[in-house]
Amino acid sequence: MTFKTISNADASRVGSLPVDYEWDTLIGNTFVAATEENNPRLAQALESLNIYGAADLYLGAAEWCLARVQKNMPAEDGRLRLEAAWAATVDIRYCRVGEIAPVEVGPDDIWNLPEWRLRRSLTGYIGYLAQGRTAKLRQVALGMILMAEHICGRDPAFGPWLADLLRKKMASSARRADDVDHKSRDKSPPTAQELTEPSRDERLAGLAPANNPYLRSAADMAALGFAGDPYP
Repeated sequence: MTFKTISNADASRVGSLPVDYEWDTLIGNTFVAATEENNPRLAQALESLNIYGAADLYLGAAEWCLARVQKNMPAEDGRLRLEAAWAATVDIRYCRVGEIAPVEVGPDDIWNLPEWRLRRSLTGYIGYLAQGRTAKLRQVALGMILMAEHICGRDPAFGPWLADLLRKKMASSARRADDVDHKSRDKSPPTAQELTEPSRDERLAGLAPANNPYLRSAADMAALGFAGDPYP
């Protein structure tokens, strides 16, 4: 898998940085329980997005987190889960991340713990996307962005990246008129406009269920009503 929102140069650079952040259970829990009080401006920006805009911000931030740790711990499981999570933004039937619980892949250290938090968060993210729970998607996006800022924020490219992706998603994935409160549900399929930067093709590039246990087979997708070949 190649990252969808981060250049290879940025991913390589941030992955080569020395440890410049702290991590413990309390710090990790602040990202899980993040609210607008943690960053009112960012939370307000996310409120202007629909479910697909929030999903893209969440996944982009997750890419930064994975890029940050990948040279210092086994990151393959996280990359495969993230690949399937991007596919889910095209059609939720691609993804079975929520069916396979993550397991720890290394010791509880400064590198493994953030990645472990990321992989567990992906399970919740997929559930909220499948249920159309826009408000919860915004909340986990807020937490993931704050986590990325905590471990990657000293990299000079992170701030401009976040501002640019927020701007793009405000243009392509604005809040829907019927999204009136936290109870609103949005199970509508993504529009062509919402599947931009990254494009639909970029989200599905290189997918192969034989190489990724978090992707459903073509037969399983057909059984769920998917028409056509999901892996052309």
